[in-house]
Amino acid sequence: MMLPEPPDDVTTGGVRPDEPSDAESKGLTPEAEHTSGAEQTSEAELTSEVEQTGTGSGLESGDLDATDRDVSDPIADQADVEDGERGPWSGRRARVSLVVLAVVAVLALVAAVIGVSSSPSTDAATAAHRSSGGHRTGNSGQVVDHPSTALAAATSAPLPTPPSLAGSAPLRSHEVFGYAPYWTLPQSKDFDVKSLTTLAYFSIGVNADGSLNQSGPGWNGYQSQDLVDLVNRAHAGGARVVLAVNCFNQGALDKLTSDPSAPARLSAALISAVQAKSMDGVNLDFEGAGSRDRVGLTALVTQVSAAIHATKPHWQVSVATYASSATDTAGFYDVAAMAPVVDAFFVMAYDMNSKSVPGPTSPLFGGGTTDASAMAGFLKVAPASKIILGLPYYGYDWPTTDGKLPATATGSSSPLSYSAIKAAGHPAYWDPVTNTPWTSYKVGDQWHVLFYDDPTSMALKAQLADYFHLGGVGIWALGMDGNDPAMLAALLGHAPAAKDALTGPPPPPGTGYLTFATYTGVSSIPLTPIGALPSGGTTTQVGVLDGFGTTDPALACLQTGAPLPVLAVSTLPGVLVINAATPGQCATATFTFVAPPPVAPTTTPQPPTTTTTPPPTTTTVPHPTTTTTTIPATTTTSPVTSTTVP
Repeated sequence: MMLPEPPDDVTTGGVRPDEPSDAESKGLTPEAEHTSGAEQTSEAELTSEVEQTGTGSGLESGDLDATDRDVSDPIADQADVEDGERGPWSGRRARVSLVVLAVVAVLALVAAVIGVSSSPSTDAATAAHRSSGGHRTGNSGQVVDHPSTALAAATSAPLPTPPSLAGSAPLRSHEVFGYAPYWTLPQSKDFDVKSLTTLAYFSIGVNADGSLNQSGPGWNGYQSQDLVDLVNRAHAGGARVVLAVNCFNQGALDKLTSDPSAPARLSAALISAVQAKSMDGVNLDFEGAGSRDRVGLTALVTQVSAAIHATKPHWQVSVATYASSATDTAGFYDVAAMAPVVDAFFVMAYDMNSKSVPGPTSPLFGGGTTDASAMAGFLKVAPASKIILGLPYYGYDWPTTDGKLPATATGSSSPLSYSAIKAAGHPAYWDPVTNTPWTSYKVGDQWHVLFYDDPTSMALKAQLADYFHLGGVGIWALGMDGNDPAMLAALLGHAPAAKDALTGPPPPPGTGYLTFATYTGVSSIPLTPIGALPSGGTTTQVGVLDGFGTTDPALACLQTGAPLPVLAVSTLPGVLVINAATPGQCATATFTFVAPPPVAPTTTPQPPTTTTTPPPTTTTVPHPTTTTTTIPATTTTSPVTSTTVP
């Protein structure tokens, strides 16, 4: 579908600010399970309609194997190439196609060789990232205690794992890994399990001593008939099912990673829980801060993985990590040390940068941590086949000062599922720096800016995974896409990553043209176009224009139409407003201008009087008759009306 040309005056400037370090960002404190400090956001705000998921294929990169590819190759080098600030698009479309990754890769490589001049703000952001290396939040940033309502207890056990899965390797050649949170179990019958290779039931909590938390909604979901049915359907569709276990409490993590008996206790509990539900492995989602637990976590994962694989070699062991973990040598995870002992890393490539400034949760390129820079970092310390690029089915909404980029937030962000975003029907704009969609809209007088991912951005991310020969892609989380077939097609590589889109909201009528008015005898008063009259307050007509002129062809008819009213609007102090609206006028437009000072009356100076004394004469000249004519004064008063804007 072809969308309108972008407006000439829209500027999407600025570089995304970088994220803080693990310790700074997560602010983890010893709180209740499913809590991640001050950065905790509510998954309850995310719509939980259930949907299918898949993975991408598409951009061919020749016969070069991942083992032959230098990790400093083009797209990887994008992590070290700063983008300049964005400028006006001047009527050009922001088009993204399937070949964009190859083009950007070549350009990035050339730029890395010859050097790229970046703006000071970009350099500062990149320097901050390289020094801090922290990730904002992962799955913990989207989870709170959801009630597991209407979940009946299991009345049967799952069927045994089919031989085709029981005898297969822990990972497929291309993984499609989807988290299935406990709060979506009632809708799980709609999951497209045939498009998944691994489904992770999320989750059961892990206590500080390594035992499992056998209470709460996650445990109730584990014991439900809904999970039994989901396991059976997934196995019938050829997907393995793993049990995700989590610990997001920093105090509990400190104890868990330092207790020498915890690994054995946790291993025994996991093996029992996996066997009880005919599952096929575990996903360890431990999200902490700082380097205090780094060595202990590696030892814990190593021992648990060995015990799991010793029980059944086909069982899968994966670890969820932050997007910046591979390059964060002072962070919570030691990816290089864990790589030999796990089957896969689920890289949570979302919530990657600060949520205090509006921006994408999963930028492909740009400043700060991006999908490309995160994958480049992981490829330096782990085999490509063990890396799963985790992607979000949600976005964030900010109240802002206006509807343009760069946007300034006036409040905190709110998460929204893709299904809710799509249902809202806002216009889709494209950010050419981060290769992500965004939109802006107003609620009353309040602007909002919303960043999210859609089929176009998902297709590009799937292309990135294929280009790097990664182990696959993953989704947080099943149920947030609202059964949109376009999202699935994009992740499977069946949808072209092409978009003709505006780079920002359309400007008000008259933008980009010269418009002037004549009022109270003053001509050539410049007029400023605005979107619309603000709601609320009162509007009083104080006069009409004496003349109107514009270079905008769409508004040219106003030059010869009925006189345009001049308004005083209480919510726009200091300016007067011209509001043209159909059907009273031929076009719709709203302008403001500063009231000119009154014109002083014009006085025409009289010529000097010259007196000539005639010579004496005997002739008497009679005096002329003087006639006086009085011109009556005419006063025209403009009508004054007052209305209230709803």
